[in-house]
Amino acid sequence: MSFGILLVTVGGSWDITNHLLNKPETFFSPPHALMYSGVAIALIGVVVSFVSWKNLKTSENIYSVPLKIQFIGIGLLSGAGPFDFVWHSNFGLDGLLSPPHLTLIFGMLLCSIGGMVGITRYLKSNNFLTFPRNYFLILAILPIWLAGSGVISSLSLPFSNTDYFQFNPDPFFAFIVATIAYPFLISFSMFMSSKLSGYRFGCVSILGGMFLLVYSSTAIVPNFALLDSIVFYSFNLIPFVASDILFSLKRPKLFILASGLLGSVFYMAYYPYVMYTFNEVLLGKLVSPSMIYFVYFEIIETVFYITLIPSIFSGIFGFFIAKKFSKKVLSMSA
Repeated sequence: MSFGILLVTVGGSWDITNHLLNKPETFFSPPHALMYSGVAIALIGVVVSFVSWKNLKTSENIYSVPLKIQFIGIGLLSGAGPFDFVWHSNFGLDGLLSPPHLTLIFGMLLCSIGGMVGITRYLKSNNFLTFPRNYFLILAILPIWLAGSGVISSLSLPFSNTDYFQFNPDPFFAFIVATIAYPFLISFSMFMSSKLSGYRFGCVSILGGMFLLVYSSTAIVPNFALLDSIVFYSFNLIPFVASDILFSLKRPKLFILASGLLGSVFYMAYYPYVMYTFNEVLLGKLVSPSMIYFVYFEIIETVFYITLIPSIFSGIFGFFIAKKFSKKVLSMSA
């Protein structure tokens, strides 16, 4: 099921790029085909999980909550497809914050959370949370990170106005959401990966590398004007590896240091889309796809000074929430 959600999130990121590049948008576009193929796989995964759960009578309690979360999520995902088709049929182009997209994104998030909890509890109950099986947790946590990014992007990027609806978020609201939520999500996802894998070095680095691969392939590669910036984007792996080392040392103070570091690099990790959020407040320019790179670096210093402190604190807060959440996941109770 997590693989299905991963396909949905990849398709969603690709869809955002198509909106940005003003490519023809229909319900049957390639990104939509990828997304709803992922929905079908996720649906099959939920059915298999339910059947397996019914056959594990002695373990019903530990899987009941994640399955309930998955059922709600898959219900939203299944309803998002027909909803999106009707929306396109009546209004043509849909914005990022359209009701069908929100339904899809929240369904993705719930399915990915339920899947991660279920996978973790299965591995623990069978004593599989050891090397190398614990690396499977990366595939369970990555969809949460990507789906959460989709929620934040919908609430902060100015890609939601159409001929029929003006759904773009208020620029200052979007500024605050991006500054707080992105750092929180990065730190939360990374510490969850490290904690659930027993602080084994490598999990955080691989998770971060996979995130960068997905974002670069769906947000940078389709825009030929940004191809030369892939090397710059790959430098994000440095703070990810550094935080991986700090987490693996298992010292509380280093956990906080690593989380603050992860939070502080959100503007680089979410290149290039995040530029549009801060441009709305700092410059107010109309930025074409070919100018993204130049405007991004025009405001990077200002963004750094404004967001450094709040992003560090948000990253640290993400660590504390992840610490509590991981204990609940590992408690093996509903």
